[in-house]
Amino acid sequence: MQANGWSVVLLAGLILVVVFLLQWVWRRPISKVAVLDGASDVSESEVTARALMIPDEATLFNLIRLAAQDYLLVFVKLPILQVVSVADKDEEARKALMRTIQPVRLDVVLAHPGTLQTRMVVRFAKNGSEGPQLEKRDQVVGTVLKAAGINVVVLHLNQTYSVEHVTELLGLAEDE
Repeated sequence: MQANGWSVVLLAGLILVVVFLLQWVWRRPISKVAVLDGASDVSESEVTARALMIPDEATLFNLIRLAAQDYLLVFVKLPILQVVSVADKDEEARKALMRTIQPVRLDVVLAHPGTLQTRMVVRFAKNGSEGPQLEKRDQVVGTVLKAAGINVVVLHLNQTYSVEHVTELLGLAEDE
């Protein structure tokens, strides 16, 4: 009877060792050689360059760049998590917020050239409604940016702007 008890203990120990080894193997990062070997096997894949923005956005981006390049660094399509960090005592609330904002890319980010801190975000307003989920996400993003002390300026894609008008909207106009 005692040998039977030891067998159960040894079997349980063996199972634990196997579980820990499998967990270690699955969590271990894949080597670069393995990644490259796997990538070379995909001969059917077609990889092409992708445009960063649509032509209307590019037009507004060029106006923003002309208006701000003497004062601020101008970046396009940055992930929001490149601009803000989120800390919260409630880890679940932080994770929920991170899941909401993680896929968001900011249209244009203006940063101070010395401190590299984000000063302003320009959001391009699209034509038509985006749907209730995207509107809610945009509200959350606006709240997060405001909490970080980052101003948000909205420019409409269907509206015509001049460099002077954009300079004024961004608050970069020099007082005479």
